[in-house]
Amino acid sequence: MADNSIMGNVTQVEQYGKNLGQVQLQMREIFKKLQQQTKSIGNVWKDDQFKNFEQEFNQSIVKSVNEMTVKMELMSHYVAKMVEIHRQAQSQKIY
Repeated sequence: MADNSIMGNVTQVEQYGKNLGQVQLQMREIFKKLQQQTKSIGNVWKDDQFKNFEQEFNQSIVKSVNEMTVKMELMSHYVAKMVEIHRQAQSQKIY
């Protein structure tokens, strides 16, 4: 492990990675509910403006959130792997 990659507080980094994973799950759940509500609103808002709104909502917001949550999930896994590597390295140090 390179000297410039020292992780001073592995537990704090680990908690950050877990938080990142939890936030992306929460975001997915929130936007899933919003998508369902948007679809439901289509039953009472039945004009071209709604169709445009729904299309924009799904193509812009939902798509962006999905891309962001996928990246957050990958970053969470990356942080977990780095924590694992640092803990292994720490356990092998000879004092």
